[in-house]
Amino acid sequence: MNLQGDFEGSFLTSILQLLCDDQNTGILQVTCGLKECKVFFKKGAIVYVQSSQKEARLGAILKRDSLITEDQLQKALTISRKTKVALGKILVEKEYLSQETLFEYNKKQAEEILYSSLFWEKGKFKYQDTPLKFEGMLVTRLNPMKLILEASRRIDEMSVLTELITSDTLVYKKTDKKHDDQEEFEFSATEKMILSLIDENRTVREIISKSHFEEFAVYKALYALLSSGLIEQSLRKKESDDGLDLGFILSIYTDLLKVIAKPLAVQSGKETTLLIEEIKEHLPRPQEKVLHKFHFHAPASINRKYVRAACKKATGDKIQQRLLLVDSLNGLCHHLLTRMIPKVDHHFIYEAIQEIDQVMDYVDKFQKSSVEKDKIISDMKNILDDTIKQIRLTPQEKKKRGFFSFLKK
Repeated sequence: MNLQGDFEGSFLTSILQLLCDDQNTGILQVTCGLKECKVFFKKGAIVYVQSSQKEARLGAILKRDSLITEDQLQKALTISRKTKVALGKILVEKEYLSQETLFEYNKKQAEEILYSSLFWEKGKFKYQDTPLKFEGMLVTRLNPMKLILEASRRIDEMSVLTELITSDTLVYKKTDKKHDDQEEFEFSATEKMILSLIDENRTVREIISKSHFEEFAVYKALYALLSSGLIEQSLRKKESDDGLDLGFILSIYTDLLKVIAKPLAVQSGKETTLLIEEIKEHLPRPQEKVLHKFHFHAPASINRKYVRAACKKATGDKIQQRLLLVDSLNGLCHHLLTRMIPKVDHHFIYEAIQEIDQVMDYVDKFQKSSVEKDKIISDMKNILDDTIKQIRLTPQEKKKRGFFSFLKK
């Protein structure tokens, strides 16, 4: 059986129920903007789940719950990349984690991914019957009906939570309640962490990303903290106007730079930050000035601060500031892609181009029309066109791989 189409609201639960009832074996792929979830079915049971969202990754969840340290995670990830062995297996072999805990959290990870995707309001889905191969992978077995019932309960509860927390763009601040006043409340571990992340520079969406908790858990914790009087809505608003915000432009290109720099860093043995610092020196002087204090691994708020100051120093016109930033970041991406061509297997360059294509498709579909948006899409298309020309694909390679959807537009 093959299914595909668009979905809205709770339609995903109906798809899960259908695949469960019909005892299907295959893969369901669900996308919502840049977010993607893959659900693997075997005879109607969910046996494996994948997500594109970094907060849903196993290592992030284990570190979030203090089961492994950042140092242990990075050591295991390094070994995993070199040996192509699953992260969970390495964590057990290094005795950072017990086998029982790994199985427990593998199941928890799958459930969190599914619950999160069932909150997506609209998107696309595609299901295809196909034999499954899980060599070297840790599989679980989840009851879809149990998940659907729990998801329905959460959706109902979320409707109550969003009456108080009406948007993920809201900003909250801590109240003046003293520590002694807080002792009357029994905090959960989630609530303690979310309280520690309350900052007038963070929106609800940024708290979700920073905490690595699923959306429902964060909303529930915020609701409890608001009800207890420990936090309140801030009247402070993030800087924005009719165009794309400088911070949003930075976030787009930070994602692109991760995609481009990763295979180059692996091949060269250099840190991503060092590669980007080297490239910045080759940019035109105005662009180099804009990105002079931009550091790849610095907190987003710090990068926004320095880049905004540099753009304001270059010109007083806000539109020109944003266009200068786009030019500067496009230059960085173009130089990195050009450097990849002689040094990185073309297979990885194709993968990078496809991922960039997905980001651009998201910007095209979901961002409001503006001169900055048009420039980002137009310039990046030209950069990708130039990269493909330099690779010099043969007609056979073009036919085999196809051309990327964004570049056809």
